[in-house]
Amino acid sequence: MNENNKVKVFINQLSCGNIINIDDKFIFNYKEDNKDIVSVTMPLRDESWASKTLHPIFQMNMPEGALKEAIENHFSKLYDMNDINFLKLIGPYMLGRVKFNKLIDTQNTLVLDEILSNDKHNLFNELLHRFAINSGVSGIQPKLLLKAQNKTTMRFEHYIIKSFEASYPQLALNEYFCMRAIQNANLSTPEFYISDDLSMFIIKRFDIKNDESYLGFEDMCVLTARGTKEKYNGSYEEIIRVIKDVISPRKRKKSIMIFFKSLIMNHLLQNGDAHLKNYGVLYENDFEDAYLAPIYDVITTTIYIRNDIPALRLSDAKLWWKEKTYKTFAKQSCGLSNKEYDEILHACKNAIIKTKKEIDKFQSNDSEVLKFLDKLKQCWKDEIQNELI
Repeated sequence: MNENNKVKVFINQLSCGNIINIDDKFIFNYKEDNKDIVSVTMPLRDESWASKTLHPIFQMNMPEGALKEAIENHFSKLYDMNDINFLKLIGPYMLGRVKFNKLIDTQNTLVLDEILSNDKHNLFNELLHRFAINSGVSGIQPKLLLKAQNKTTMRFEHYIIKSFEASYPQLALNEYFCMRAIQNANLSTPEFYISDDLSMFIIKRFDIKNDESYLGFEDMCVLTARGTKEKYNGSYEEIIRVIKDVISPRKRKKSIMIFFKSLIMNHLLQNGDAHLKNYGVLYENDFEDAYLAPIYDVITTTIYIRNDIPALRLSDAKLWWKEKTYKTFAKQSCGLSNKEYDEILHACKNAIIKTKKEIDKFQSNDSEVLKFLDKLKQCWKDEIQNELI
């Protein structure tokens, strides 16, 4: 067996099986004594799990965009940067409990406050150079995984740091206020910050427990047996079906209501990028106590793409739907009552109003920043709300 075509798979640092790339196929085999599943879509069995492409759970956090390019530039002279070698390089540091090769923990002297208040113009590029290899996280937006000390807790916490490219100006500020709106709608989010110079959006990882062990995390691409490139396929009805199948019964109704509220918020915020990878499920050792992950990756896309449309289908169409479509979806797919539906819409409307007031209070000496924020509020226009309320 050629070891170059093989990578070990671990669950919370315990070996559970191997992936082999042979004859243009990816083959995963569980170890005989293993008791944990890598994914709900791949239950334990003696038979191999074979796929023409890398299995969805294993490609879930493969790097994309600037991060992938940085890793390729650094290692392409040493390795053929195929899927197996990518897993070997960044696999120990990927989001979630499923890793590849052994995790080597290195001491990190970064401090969160110093990242937030640093005045270096190219700080993100410096961090990218240092930590690209430690960053198993998907998404086109430039982002990194790193560990930094939180002076409040005095603990080294795990964070995702995002920057933005010139083609998407003020993306960090965009995401910050969209996530504030999500919080104002009383939806759970990870802890998040924005740097003083507004160049970086920083979010605390939600897949790591206080004892440094990892929760299981699977996004809707994995749970619908799709690869990353298919993240814009599927529908919001399909996500509801997954929630009903996967979420534990005692948390199912709440998870459905959370998802529906997030869908309404995405409409009001004009987020056209709420795709399958932007919703996920967390769990401990198995799916008996699974629950919906906090809401993350919310931005107003129409500020950059004027005629942008939603990422997934609803009622077999991709458009900014009218109230009738949402009400039918709430009743028929989500099982919500008229009262629950009305309460959710009211909470979302108030969240937008509250967040606009926060934007009005935001102080900046940069006229471009103020101009951007005014444009952001305009994207959250009242006509959209009036269509719903």
